[in-house]
Amino acid sequence: MNKIITLCFIWLSTIGWAQGADELSAKVQQLDKSYTVGALKPLVPEFERLWNHTPNNWLLPYYAAYVNVRIADLLEGSAIDTYCDQAEKYLKATEKLQDADKSEIYALYAYLYSAKVKVSPMFRGSKYGKIGREYIEKAIGANPSNPRAYVIRAIGTYFKPKMFGGGKDKAQPIIDKALEKFEQFVPKSANHPHWGKGMLSSINH
Repeated sequence: MNKIITLCFIWLSTIGWAQGADELSAKVQQLDKSYTVGALKPLVPEFERLWNHTPNNWLLPYYAAYVNVRIADLLEGSAIDTYCDQAEKYLKATEKLQDADKSEIYALYAYLYSAKVKVSPMFRGSKYGKIGREYIEKAIGANPSNPRAYVIRAIGTYFKPKMFGGGKDKAQPIIDKALEKFEQFVPKSANHPHWGKGMLSSINH
């Protein structure tokens, strides 16, 4: 009898895991097609709901953080901080999970701090720009093949004033390197982080 109960438990757990994986895939596919604040907002509670059912899957709080950063990047003014703060909470939770990809976490932190600079570039550029650059270095150190770290570096360089070593000419070699990394990069699965290449299109022309 105990053996039957154990087998039933394993069977039900396997079904639950498979359903969770299918839902994650569906949400990631939806995320890949979402480009507006209105389309992105409903995804945060969906990733959190899945996370409640699969608390050890680092991709779920990671994507909740990523969606918040994406929203922040589309906004202006103090509203950016609201979503960046939410993203940071999810990222801190992601860092605590086993098997979490440190390079991806650090690259997303870099993206987060680049968004925070937008609130007031003149007053925040020095502080948050420095923190963002530190996370880029940490992301590259954890995985030199991760293209997302180079994407954030390229965008940051592009929008940095020329007098401080920025601009298109300075950014172009980094853009080229990021694109080269994308050509070589293969995500562990379709659900693993693969964002960033489209972000280069607005500055690579």
